[in-house]
Amino acid sequence: MKKTITLSIILSFILLLSASAFAQPQRMMRSPRMREQACTGILRFLKANQQELKIEDSQLAKVQDLVFSSAKKMIQMRDEASLQRLELQKLLQDKENLDYGKIKAALAKTSNIRQELFLERIKLRDQIDKILTPEQKEALKAMSRDRLGKRGQFMRERGFFRRGERLERWRKWREEQGK
Repeated sequence: MKKTITLSIILSFILLLSASAFAQPQRMMRSPRMREQACTGILRFLKANQQELKIEDSQLAKVQDLVFSSAKKMIQMRDEASLQRLELQKLLQDKENLDYGKIKAALAKTSNIRQELFLERIKLRDQIDKILTPEQKEALKAMSRDRLGKRGQFMRERGFFRRGERLERWRKWREEQGK
């Protein structure tokens, strides 16, 4: 008897924690506009560096078609995921009559949609990779490395990677405020 009560309390606690995870705002790409920009970011990058990467207009047109068709699918999938999360919240509102089977099914659907979104991003990268020539891929990798190196250098110059320096500046500022 005690084991079943303890087990049911633990299960309820786990379900409440998982429900609160869905209630938290997403950290990255909150607005629909930012999500759409994430899909089209590679297209903008390729257009901006078309001369350096030696990308032909026909290749760019193919990439554009791929990106927009993929973005359309991803928007539909995100809408479906949002509806599924709303359905899950509805199931969790009735705390007296929780149907664990329905909750588990709703969680599984949400998880499957997120997996499909991830796979769609991977497919898009793979399809774009097939369009580009080996020389273009190599040039793109080199540009990415340079860009990341410059970003790291910028962050080091600004003090993002200096350990303890921020803390010291904060303590100094707090002392000045206290005076």
